[in-house]
Amino acid sequence: AGAVMPGRAGAQEPEGPAYTGCNAEIAPIVNAAYEQQVVELVNQERLNNGGLPPLKRVTELDQAARYHAEDMRVDGYFQHDSYDGPAGATFACAWSTRIGRFYTGASSMAENIAWGYGSPANVMSGWMGSSGHRNNILTTSRWEIGVGYASGNIWVQDFGRKSGRYPLVINREAGETTTRAVSLYIYSGAGSAAWTHMRLKNDTDAGFGPWQPFQNSFNWTLGPGNGARSVTVELSSNGGSTVGATSLDTITLNAANRLGDLPDQVFFLHDLGTGETSPAANTLNLDNVGSGSALTWSAASQGSWFDLSGAGGVTPSALTITPTTFGGSPQTYTGAVTVTVTSPGGAENSPQRVDLTLIVVPQVAHVYLPVIRR
Repeated sequence: AGAVMPGRAGAQEPEGPAYTGCNAEIAPIVNAAYEQQVVELVNQERLNNGGLPPLKRVTELDQAARYHAEDMRVDGYFQHDSYDGPAGATFACAWSTRIGRFYTGASSMAENIAWGYGSPANVMSGWMGSSGHRNNILTTSRWEIGVGYASGNIWVQDFGRKSGRYPLVINREAGETTTRAVSLYIYSGAGSAAWTHMRLKNDTDAGFGPWQPFQNSFNWTLGPGNGARSVTVELSSNGGSTVGATSLDTITLNAANRLGDLPDQVFFLHDLGTGETSPAANTLNLDNVGSGSALTWSAASQGSWFDLSGAGGVTPSALTITPTTFGGSPQTYTGAVTVTVTSPGGAENSPQRVDLTLIVVPQVAHVYLPVIRR
């Protein structure tokens, strides 16, 4: 445990409830953005200091930290242990007891507190400048974190680890992502928790994928659609015969809607001698490569020598272009297809135009080369 206080102007006005004793009461969230920024800065420091694994943010430790931040604000004290009454006159419980009321069954716990720092970056700088606080942030003996903030710039970090819990962390516990491509980190242990295999699923999947060799760190693609997206992993130490642990993490996907790139040009060649066209048709694959949500699209054609498989649809889908008119003499046909996203509005990379060319020739010359064996 450790405390940093650059300057304190005095006890805060006791607005809000006064918590008595050491009960697991739920304190209000005062500044969710500040708390999330502290989590992200912690994991950035861990990355910068030897590529340490990211900590997983958990609700129980958030609640323990918020309770203590608010209790210190209302009762006017600055200690790790909990106190009641004006200026914290009466001892309520030890810091570990208080955290344990929220975070039950812990095998390891630690805490950092601070008062007076005006931003997440400033309080993190203060903690990282103190050896005890720095060790709490960078240790590999605890895998989970919670953060609490109370008015008056009161900050609390609670750290913990539970036996049998092996966190899954998306994008180093960032609050949101603008792309479905993310990184995952999964903790492993020893003995029966020395995982050999894993299988994963998105919240949009019907079931788990196949068992695959275990990795701590790897890339992953979230399910389609903006909003809260979660990934679940099942872990096995015997090749998938039994599941030893399950873990889940959630991140907010806030990606743009973007129509995937289509080719600028498509060419066809028709042989009058054989009546063959190469290729016989060309298929454009239409998809939302941003958020993955469904896009409604329409297709407009310029030219009468080809057919389209449809005039519109919903992604993911395919649009096939098939030449149908060739004439009886060598010539060149040109045309175009324009694909436009009609809903939702504002989709990126829309509209897109694909220029089409059909070259009709008397006969395609074929060249045959012998195979020479040495």
